[in-house]
Amino acid sequence: MTILFLLLFFGSLILLAFPIATAILISTASIPLFSGCDTPLLWRELSSQAFHGAVDNNVGLTIVLFMIAGEFMAKGKLTEKIFRTFAYFCGKRTGFMPIASIITCMFYGAISGSGPATTAAVGAMCYPMLVGMGYDKFFSASILVSAGCLGMVIPPSVPLTGAAGLAGGLDLVPLYQIAAVSGVSAGLLLIIYAYLHCRIRGDGDRAVIHQSVDELRQQSFRLVFKDSIWALMTPVLILGTIFSGIADTAQAAAVSLAYSILVAVFVYRTIRPEEILPLLRQCILSAAPLCFLIALSNVFSAGMSALDIPARLANALIHSGVSSRVLILLVLGCMLLLGAFMDCGAAMAILVPLFAPVILHFGLDPYTSIVAIIMCQAVGLCSPLCGLCLFVLCPSVGCSVGQLGRHVIKLSALIVLVAVILVLFPGLFSWATWDAALPCL
Repeated sequence: MTILFLLLFFGSLILLAFPIATAILISTASIPLFSGCDTPLLWRELSSQAFHGAVDNNVGLTIVLFMIAGEFMAKGKLTEKIFRTFAYFCGKRTGFMPIASIITCMFYGAISGSGPATTAAVGAMCYPMLVGMGYDKFFSASILVSAGCLGMVIPPSVPLTGAAGLAGGLDLVPLYQIAAVSGVSAGLLLIIYAYLHCRIRGDGDRAVIHQSVDELRQQSFRLVFKDSIWALMTPVLILGTIFSGIADTAQAAAVSLAYSILVAVFVYRTIRPEEILPLLRQCILSAAPLCFLIALSNVFSAGMSALDIPARLANALIHSGVSSRVLILLVLGCMLLLGAFMDCGAAMAILVPLFAPVILHFGLDPYTSIVAIIMCQAVGLCSPLCGLCLFVLCPSVGCSVGQLGRHVIKLSALIVLVAVILVLFPGLFSWATWDAALPCL
């Protein structure tokens, strides 16, 4: 009965439109009241342990550093440099201008770690270019929104990093390895869709495309590559140091921040030295609420564990006869539903601490499960109800969120398909972790 009261109390706060951080804080503070005298909780020790755990796993620090680095990358116009390199080679081939836009989104996602940031940075440049080349405005916007949300999946991913902390401190290196393969797989499906769309429904204004590529190719490839090499090296630097074991994620985030500042200020000179401190303040203020939410979620998760809620939930599911495959599909469905109504950080704060112990109890692999959950949550960025990526690009398209959302749904289904394959057949992705194979369901 205590568990039911706590969950109903928390759900009531959410339905009453309390901010998610406030709902978590009030619910956590009420745990000793719900537990009563039969289950004494050392509240001070519990909160101290949870807050220290959130600090020790470097999740908040990693998120802040990657968000700041991504902002410097956007202001430094590294996106434009990356796009020019891909367009130089592939611009005249069928469908390859939209494909170059998708690849640019994937590269920038590996720089910024944020879906909305990727959509804003790449969409602001690529959408007018694609429409000017004769591509349909809804097709152009839908591929940018769908590819932009992959910034949540392709490492270093801010939500993925946060989910690792909420799930009990998962090792980020294998998590990033699996996420990298999954994100690239989803990106390849989007590329195939873009190519087939252009083959069947036309490939824009070929005369304008040829003229644009010819103007770009008036420069030698050596000059284009030389101008873009600093931008192209960014994801190599970040992911290379993590996967090789040279640095952990927090250290790699610090390296990426230092690298982005040096490149933007001293190489491309797109940011003046006096703009560095204002950008730092802006990014820290943007990241602070998410870090605070993660800290509160750790306290709430510790309180639920003290009341044995995850174990009781697992026992209830076991006695209900639900199989492990059905369970993980239900979890993905919850994330899709919740992502349509709620910010990704709020949805993760609610479900990840609750379902992570249940996933372990059922013998499911936590790494593939968490990546699949984040992929489904990324689809929420494309939802007409609470899709930040849609809201970012709609003003440029000049349409409503619902109009653009209808065109994005079929592309979102491709991302969900990869997530389902990931959890049902994790053995297909076992080679992504170089140190150990993943168990199959």
